[in-house]
Amino acid sequence: MNTNDVKSAKRVLTILQFFAQTRAPASLTQISAALGFPKSSCLALLDTLEGEGYAHQTGGRYYLTRRWFNEARAIAEHDQLAARVRPVLEELRDKLRETLILAQRSDSQVLYLDVAEPERIVRFTARTGELKPLHAAASGRALLAAMAPAEREALLARMPLPRFTDQTPTTRDALQKMLEEGDRRGYHVNLGEHQADTLSVAAPVVLYGTPYALTVGAPLERAKPQVRQIGGMLVEAAARLAAEVGRADAAPA
Repeated sequence: MNTNDVKSAKRVLTILQFFAQTRAPASLTQISAALGFPKSSCLALLDTLEGEGYAHQTGGRYYLTRRWFNEARAIAEHDQLAARVRPVLEELRDKLRETLILAQRSDSQVLYLDVAEPERIVRFTARTGELKPLHAAASGRALLAAMAPAEREALLARMPLPRFTDQTPTTRDALQKMLEEGDRRGYHVNLGEHQADTLSVAAPVVLYGTPYALTVGAPLERAKPQVRQIGGMLVEAAARLAAEVGRADAAPA
């Protein structure tokens, strides 16, 4: 794929995000101005989406069709990972009344694959597809700890460690110490390292040969006294989930 193809793909995703945020039809001028695309390029992308059935026009304004929804639903309904993990996320969410997240590493960042939020006004807010820094997140350190040592060292050697709060580890030595502490506990803890008023607790779990992190996010002051309890529940859930997936894979077709 050449550079222009990559740029076009990113611009299509940006158009999708634009409509997800605005939730209203928009003219070519509005779309190109909001996204900073040249009108000619924006028109070509919208024409392509319209021609493929992903967009339509009414009164000179564009909007996306339900084809996005129908295809996304078909994909989600056949996601073997989500089918296995979602019930565990929801079970822990209901027991803890805090936000549960399934995360995976995406190079030097954490990618949220699924989120289950509690029905509480004050809660840790997260969304599927969100990215977080590896070094300043409990999920990130759980994922780092699950890597082969040589691969982890190569990643850390090129990975920036920016400061977000006074608690953020910004040196390799500080980060390594946190990784070792998390390994000893079996779960990793972030106390206000990315956002000063939140905490996260994460346990690694390997599913289908790939490392993931089961993570709880919560307001710092409310959940700090329960960190040990949360960590223990995550470790138990991770072990149970890995065993269930292993048995399912081993079962005859």
